[in-house]
Amino acid sequence: MASVNIHCPRCQSAQVYRHGQNPKGHDRFRCRDCHRVFQLTYTYEARKPR
Repeated sequence: MASVNIHCPRCQSAQVYRHGQNPKGHDRFRCRDCHRVFQLTYTYEARKPR
């Protein structure tokens, strides 16, 4: 099984865990430090954080 290092886009913490899926089936992640929920892939470009 391969592991992927995921970092929070807000605080750059590596303390991230899987937090469900969006309606399209893409994984959502949550940071244990700043509690932000984010995705690695977005269906719509307008939803991407800047």
